[in-house]
Amino acid sequence: MATNTPARDVVDGIVQDVYDLYPAIDVKGLPITGRVMRLARYLEALREEWLGRFGLTVPDFDVLATMRRRAGESAINVRDLQYSMMLSSGGTTKRLDRLERAELIERLPDPNDRRGVLIRLTSSGMQLIDEVIPAITERENELVSDMITSSRERERVADGLRRMLLAHEDRAEGG
Repeated sequence: MATNTPARDVVDGIVQDVYDLYPAIDVKGLPITGRVMRLARYLEALREEWLGRFGLTVPDFDVLATMRRRAGESAINVRDLQYSMMLSSGGTTKRLDRLERAELIERLPDPNDRRGVLIRLTSSGMQLIDEVIPAITERENELVSDMITSSRERERVADGLRRMLLAHEDRAEGG
């Protein structure tokens, strides 16, 4: 006879262990944060595997996809890219160097700032990211739909995660 009780997972065991050790502690956040953190690791590994088929890493993809979304076919200021991706100067330079060597981006002098640099997707970079974004999106859609079959439930999960993320970002910005 089937039940509607979800199967126990590693996080359930961790929650029980923490409760057993510290019965006075409220552990209501642990099942959610623990699962989000474990899922993030799994999803990042899957994304890395999928992107590897295109010769990209997750950081490469993040830069190319951000450039495509933010600038389209135009150039973008390196500082703007850095800001939108929340990267350090060194982290940005390292990623851009790799993508430039792969001939997926090009650096251009900023006509409005003698010390500034603009970056733009090359035609190869544009072609690649226009292939990768739909492919990755499709794989992620399949993955989520296979795991959460109800569209209503997917909407509830997405809404709950959105609220958690917005609340965190609001706090992080001092709001």
